[in-house]
Amino acid sequence: MDEWIRPRRLLLDALYLGVLTARGVKPLSRIEYQVPTWALDTLRGLGVSIEPVMRFAANGTGVSHLMLGTDAQRLARYRREYGGTRLDDSAPCVVRAQARNFGYPACCAEAYIAHPYAQSGLLPEDQALLFHRACAGCVASPRLLPAYRAALAQAERLMAAFECSHGASQASRCSRTKASSRRCG
Repeated sequence: MDEWIRPRRLLLDALYLGVLTARGVKPLSRIEYQVPTWALDTLRGLGVSIEPVMRFAANGTGVSHLMLGTDAQRLARYRREYGGTRLDDSAPCVVRAQARNFGYPACCAEAYIAHPYAQSGLLPEDQALLFHRACAGCVASPRLLPAYRAALAQAERLMAAFECSHGASQASRCSRTKASSRRCG
């Protein structure tokens, strides 16, 4: 199984997106899979509002997204503009709007429109932190990396705290990190 689709990794990504949103690094975030109630409650505790938005695949299948945001007006605008619409985010105007909504640098959106999936020039571990493909020679994306690293560290602490408080079967994970070992004794 690919690492990125493991349930624990998906949950960590949901917490990571929520922390990025709570910290204002991303105006909105979108989660495209189910997330446990405890994680959603944790994000709400950070000041993140969560709104479901239904969209449709090309074959008509409904796809429910969870939208995260701290600005109710922006969440409502996203729901109005995209709720009930077909999943097709390839048009240049949609790519630009999504970049604004999700906090992607405009230069990266323009580069993506011109050459989707072109190499970013970032180190692979830096590119992996982002939820957008950085453009070649990007100045904006590297400036985001410290905020992304800090948000990921907070998400990992939230995950570890939950794991520590929910059973001995997960206690071995707790002893592997400094933050969690302090919490678990």
